[in-house]
Amino acid sequence: MTASPPGNNSPRKPAEQRLEIYQRKLRALKDRSSLREVMERELLLKFIEVNHSSINEYPLLPAQQKSVVELLCGRIGHPGYEFIHKHIGDFIVLLVHYEKAGKVGDKEKAAELRARLVNTESMLIKCVQGIVYTMALITDNFEEIVLRHFGQSALKKYSELIEKYELDERFWTAFVEEFVATQVEEAHKEILEGEKFNISKERNFLIIRFLFDDILSKLNPTSQAIDKTRIQKSYLASLEDEATTRRSKLVQSILVKGVSSLPKADTIPQKEFVQAARITCMDPVAQDFEKAYANRVTQAKEQKAKGETPDPEKAKREQLEFKFLMDQVIGAGVGAAIAIGRTSDHFYRAMEEFVPEQISGIRSLSHDFTFATLERILYFLLENHTIHILRETGRSEGGKIQVRSGRARRAPAAEVDALPGMTKIRKTQLFANDVTREDTLLFKPKTAKQMASAMAMLSLEPELQAALSRIWKEAAFRVDIMVLLNLELIAKTTTNLQNKLAEILEKYGVAKRSSNDPVDEVLPS
Repeated sequence: MTASPPGNNSPRKPAEQRLEIYQRKLRALKDRSSLREVMERELLLKFIEVNHSSINEYPLLPAQQKSVVELLCGRIGHPGYEFIHKHIGDFIVLLVHYEKAGKVGDKEKAAELRARLVNTESMLIKCVQGIVYTMALITDNFEEIVLRHFGQSALKKYSELIEKYELDERFWTAFVEEFVATQVEEAHKEILEGEKFNISKERNFLIIRFLFDDILSKLNPTSQAIDKTRIQKSYLASLEDEATTRRSKLVQSILVKGVSSLPKADTIPQKEFVQAARITCMDPVAQDFEKAYANRVTQAKEQKAKGETPDPEKAKREQLEFKFLMDQVIGAGVGAAIAIGRTSDHFYRAMEEFVPEQISGIRSLSHDFTFATLERILYFLLENHTIHILRETGRSEGGKIQVRSGRARRAPAAEVDALPGMTKIRKTQLFANDVTREDTLLFKPKTAKQMASAMAMLSLEPELQAALSRIWKEAAFRVDIMVLLNLELIAKTTTNLQNKLAEILEKYGVAKRSSNDPVDEVLPS
């Protein structure tokens, strides 16, 4: 789109005028002998331009407007594109026939074609609407992530990225660079400068231990309440409001059936349908369809009970009206699914650059841009980009160096001490002190199964078991990121182990800096 479309306050043109605009555009394209795919794209752009005022939440920023266009007009990367191309192709054919009917004065045929054109136009505009709603939800949720974890001052940088980039791989690369990679690099530098690491010898390994807490210290989280946007509230209603949840399930079933005939429709993940249906329920057409569906079911039951035969003309008219609503619901759902699928592809390709060896660990979260999922992804990226940096530092040493993380659940000491029946013996069996955080304990069991076995072995009262289970489920983790130097393997490749270890420690920036450094105790003499 070369120019910004008119503002949302512009009234929508009547159908006759809109069709005339499309006809002029199609004639111009044919005069230039444009390729079919060019015709389709240009008419879709004209749809947006002409119907802009009827698209809710249409972005004002040129970069985001272009994102809408690219998501709508793509040709590969999602089965939903076949739906759009089929219907814009049908629209072009209908438009040609409509013009011919007008020229020969066939008013009845022209009226029939006009109705079909307007219906197809409405369906395709709903595709745009689904894309726009999805983009708005994704950007709103990421904005909340930035505000929640990086503070008000970080919103300026986020806004700059939104203004500069389309919502494609370049945007997500810049986002991860700014809010993950830069944070990790600065935190790691401060850790080394402040010597906030521990070096110890455990069995046949020399271990450099970093606390993930020190990486998180670079964040600037806020505990203040953050108001949800209208889009976020509408989405949450599909999760929390019983009526909207029912509507979402109905829309999902209709969407699945509506695209089932598309090539590769079976490759669309089920959770993408779930998310697309919830987003579609933001649009009033979803509620209109639900009412029409309920009325249709009720009417059919009543007619069957009374043995009545529906009036053919009335039934035909009602069927057309019902299909009109259903097609719009499917259109909005397809648009939402395309935006979810393509944006997920872009986002995960961008993340892979920063966590190439660990990206498989969050593939299961793809196609889900809910706030809770985005928080999980943020912490995953912060932790695993740190691991990636440490692995790259020692990559030349091959298998002699490993980098991994360890986890232990934390519990407030005061809360544990206040539990009825929590004796010192029981506490010692279940917990250890967290030496990195005052007044905090660490669960000794590592898994829920181990925890259950430990509680059973100690014959804990049911009330105490229930309380401990609650603390276990709610517990945050202490995460240690460890660089493990295999002393045996290193010794096999050098004649001077002490010098080699000193070289590796220097490479990691943790070489001893004082005479009482703990390295003195662990380096072989």
